[in-house]
Amino acid sequence: MGNVTVSEGIVEVDISRFITIDDVIENIDKYVEEVDGISNIQLLAIDATRCRSNISLSDLGKLKHSNKMLCDRFEILKVAIILNDPVYTAICMVYQNLISSDKYNLKVFSTRSAACRWLRY
Repeated sequence: MGNVTVSEGIVEVDISRFITIDDVIENIDKYVEEVDGISNIQLLAIDATRCRSNISLSDLGKLKHSNKMLCDRFEILKVAIILNDPVYTAICMVYQNLISSDKYNLKVFSTRSAACRWLRY
């Protein structure tokens, strides 16, 4: 997945490699499996400012099953994605609008501090 740390209840993931939509799906599957038995409330900050990808808008439909799995697993899942690339930001904002669950909230940020502030509230 990337470098993972936990700070003040927030799982922080730093992704600094090239990823595909299949990598995203695989990492979601692993995350759901690994947190089994852990809190039903998850706060996740993903720093993708050094990440590169070939994910496009047409790939977002592939995440439908993963979204359902996340919604079924967690009572509350808040994901803050930190980005500095306008193309990736736009793709994540479209993805954000495709999520139709009160349990799963995703938002895009340009700074870590703004992302963590949103996660805590």
